[in-house]
Amino acid sequence: MIPALSNYSHLANQTVFWDTSDNQETYQKNLKNSKAFEQLQRLNYVDYTIEYQFNSHGFRTQEFEKKLDAVCFGCSYTMGTGVRYEHTWPVQLSQLTGLQIANLGHAGSSNDTAYRMARHYLEFLQPKYAIWLQTDAHRIEIIDQSISTVMNILASDINNFYSDNLFIKTWMSSDINQQINLDKNTQAFQQLCYQASVIPIILSRGEITVLDLARDLQHPGPRSYQRLAEKISLLTAS
Repeated sequence: MIPALSNYSHLANQTVFWDTSDNQETYQKNLKNSKAFEQLQRLNYVDYTIEYQFNSHGFRTQEFEKKLDAVCFGCSYTMGTGVRYEHTWPVQLSQLTGLQIANLGHAGSSNDTAYRMARHYLEFLQPKYAIWLQTDAHRIEIIDQSISTVMNILASDINNFYSDNLFIKTWMSSDINQQINLDKNTQAFQQLCYQASVIPIILSRGEITVLDLARDLQHPGPRSYQRLAEKISLLTAS
């Protein structure tokens, strides 16, 4: 199976210790900020190591060697930015249910990305469940095949990188564009699952109850993901 194009393709079969918002520069700044340092200390993140280990397809998960019961899609909330691998919600869901689960989360990605990954991998992996934690609808994916790059553009980007791009500014300016795009991705994802005889489980970002924070102090932490995994486990049991 050929890996799908992603921003993590260059990290296939590699391990790194920082990623995206969970970067060393931000961590060092937080150590010097009294309020942030107090948070890091309370959450036991001072001198705390996190490994981001990627498989041959560039995902933070095991190799696709075993028969899978479930495949998870989403952004950094699924990949687990700022938490150890065992604290991501797909791993905690696996521990709760005994299901063999692969995590195809992609930090910084859009709902477009989740659909594209499902389109590429569901047919080959043939899981029983496809679990998708949707991300912020104010994102759009653009692929530039000429340079093998995937760009996920956030609403906050339009005043910086894309300030002169009329299409992107117009698209981002109306919530109806984002809602229609989310609806299209949702229905397309469901249709992919139907065609592959896979059971879809789709959750909105609002399903997460934030009980603690990750090391970057921006993403949910281990207990938050545990609560989410408990919610999803009820859906897989029904």
